[in-house]
Amino acid sequence: MAEFIPGSKATRDLMKKLILIRHGETAYTLKRKYCGHENIALNATGMEQAKCLRPKLKDIKIDTIYSSDLKRAFQTAKIAFPKRAILKKKGLREINFGRFSGLTFEEADKLYPKFYGTWLNNPIKAKIPNGENFSDFAERIERCFNAISRQNSKKTVALFTHGGPIRIIILKILQKGLDKFWDIEVGTGDINIMDFKNG
Repeated sequence: MAEFIPGSKATRDLMKKLILIRHGETAYTLKRKYCGHENIALNATGMEQAKCLRPKLKDIKIDTIYSSDLKRAFQTAKIAFPKRAILKKKGLREINFGRFSGLTFEEADKLYPKFYGTWLNNPIKAKIPNGENFSDFAERIERCFNAISRQNSKKTVALFTHGGPIRIIILKILQKGLDKFWDIEVGTGDINIMDFKNG
């Protein structure tokens, strides 16, 4: 797995502030369905959540804004920052949920109890049928975030992404194990702000 930049000696000249924002609500999140790589748009509530981000972020000088290339994240970014350039990054996508995609949590449990149980109890070992291996997902997020960090020395960066990537980034920055994945709660439209000082 690639070395994660935050927490290493290499961070001293990297980004100054990181703002992690989860996309707004969709029909899938409302119905507790797995979405993953499916390109679902925001619903009306999600659009309102995105609008509510404007006053919360207006006083922060943000140098660069990135978004997952999936519609729900990019829509959230464009509504929050209608006049700013948003850089799409495929690497910031949610995990590919494979056969879980489009299923409710209950349906996934009923149809794939073994895999679903592993996903909930030990996600590091999870390999969702026709989906993305958790370790591959974590490594993808790390590579993407490291590249963004290197390109934004001493800058404030906003990332519009999904619950899974936000959990991965926060845990790695705090140098916590990925076994704590479910300990991080990330609601739709949530903002997490992290300041870096001396790495």
